Amino acid sequence: MSVRERIRVACDARYCKAEAFHPARGWSREDDGRDFCRKHTEQRSARFICPPDHKHDQTGTCYAIHRCRCDDCTEATRAREEKRRRRHLYGTFDSGLVDAAPVRAHVETLQAFGLGWKRIAELTGVGNTAISQLIYGRKGSAKDPRKGETLKRVSRAKAEKIFALHPSFDLLPEGAVIPAVGTHRRIQALVCNGWSLNAIAARIGIHASNMTTLMRRDQVTKATHQAVAALFAELWDVQAPASTWHEKSSSTRAVRFAQARRWLPDLAWDDPDTDVEPPAVEGSDDLVDEMAVDLALMGERPRLTPAERRECVRRLHRERWSDGRIAETIGCNPKTVERIRGELELAAFDHTELRAKGAA
Repeated sequence: MSVRERIRVACDARYCKAEAFHPARGWSREDDGRDFCRKHTEQRSARFICPPDHKHDQTGTCYAIHRCRCDDCTEATRAREEKRRRRHLYGTFDSGLVDAAPVRAHVETLQAFGLGWKRIAELTGVGNTAISQLIYGRKGSAKDPRKGETLKRVSRAKAEKIFALHPSFDLLPEGAVIPAVGTHRRIQALVCNGWSLNAIAARIGIHASNMTTLMRRDQVTKATHQAVAALFAELWDVQAPASTWHEKSSSTRAVRFAQARRWLPDLAWDDPDTDVEPPAVEGSDDLVDEMAVDLALMGERPRLTPAERRECVRRLHRERWSDGRIAETIGCNPKTVERIRGELELAAFDHTELRAKGAA
């Protein structure tokens, strides 16, 4: 082949202007027909390429962390950088990162519920490394000065996936252990309704002698929690039977047992599993919950605000009840009733008249 018959080619590397007649010494030609000069041929032969099962052109991990220089990683990185520069130029740049503190708090909530961090990563579709570093800090060698550093920002896409996962018992295996707070509160509410611990134990299928141990544990199994929750859903608004002397005595002892320990009834909680304390409304001193007032008049002993206690005193005074009987019904001291009656300017009744009518 003469020189005139040789084909003139240019290097296909980006920004390279080298030209030569093909075939040229040191030049190379890829299977896809691209030509590279001697300099870029040496660079391409010395480059590191990750295994093919890595996500080369989907994320920047291979290029930035693994230092993979395959064509897919290089082209994807170049496109991302070009896109970033354009967004900076037009003032529409968004890093795609959000504060990591709320995301970390949500993961800790899921962990407290009983989900391990690997299980959270599996359910959310976020990598194990991302979840692990979010909780325990950055990974790295012993010489890495940033090892263990708490992440300050995370990807918005990862944060949305994590926030989309909510605690659910369906996500836990049968033998999983969970916090016992919700179980304890449900049992306490049933005892407030007159159901004894022995009766509850018989209905959930455990021995009565184990109830004390159950009420002292910090964690219970998923099966135990579901059994108590099912029983609570059935009996939360049902008073314990009191048709016989034995049943009435058992119910009375259960109610007194709950009152002595200041256990709360069922309506005191919005969610027995997640409420830190009984919900309270800002400025609730001037609000009256009609349900709480009705329960108090029925002898349920809910927690009453000052306004609700005054409303109870007003209604029972209208029925010409004595201070002692009002105090016994709503669960306060007779002197408190007397003070409230004075604030409401309600007159005291003649005890002779009350005894005659059977109200005192």
